[in-house]
Amino acid sequence: MSSKTPPTPTTPSTNFGGEPPLINHTPTSTAAKHTTDRSLQYRRKLTHLTTTLAPLLSITSGTAHPSFPSTILHYHLLTEDQLNELAHHYHQRTPSRFSLCYPLPVVGRWHHGPTGQGEAKLDDKRRRFGRFVGLRGCESPVDGDDGAEANREREQRAMELYVEGEIKRREERAWAEMTGRGKGFW
Repeated sequence: MSSKTPPTPTTPSTNFGGEPPLINHTPTSTAAKHTTDRSLQYRRKLTHLTTTLAPLLSITSGTAHPSFPSTILHYHLLTEDQLNELAHHYHQRTPSRFSLCYPLPVVGRWHHGPTGQGEAKLDDKRRRFGRFVGLRGCESPVDGDDGAEANREREQRAMELYVEGEIKRREERAWAEMTGRGKGFW
């Protein structure tokens, strides 16, 4: 029989033998709960950010834009140039007859700030694109929940009128150029 000597107590900093330290490092219940909560929040956030997005297809070409975000994380990392290219690809930057064929069009508000004046900021464009592709939490900010449905209907009608007017102006301009009226011949 071989006789083993019992391990000598060591501090955690000098324990290189692979043995567990003799000092109890079990966290208190409050600290353990806090760590577990943070770990759970981190896992939830990570799962949320890695959620895959199904690409939206263009009505005219039937293809997705190459910059279309594949995950929610990629959506949050889109640059302003990429957002403008995506809006153009899906007929939301410049009104056309295809602009309102998408489920949640944003064409009338793409370039304008939240108050309708000034240039839209990156966060506004990202939020509008998120709403366009159907992400939750990207709705237009509303002061109160009262009349939210009426607000949405008013926005939808205003957008439809804007697109109709823009299409009509373009058709009139094209007709005038085609008949020569736009060049001062009449």
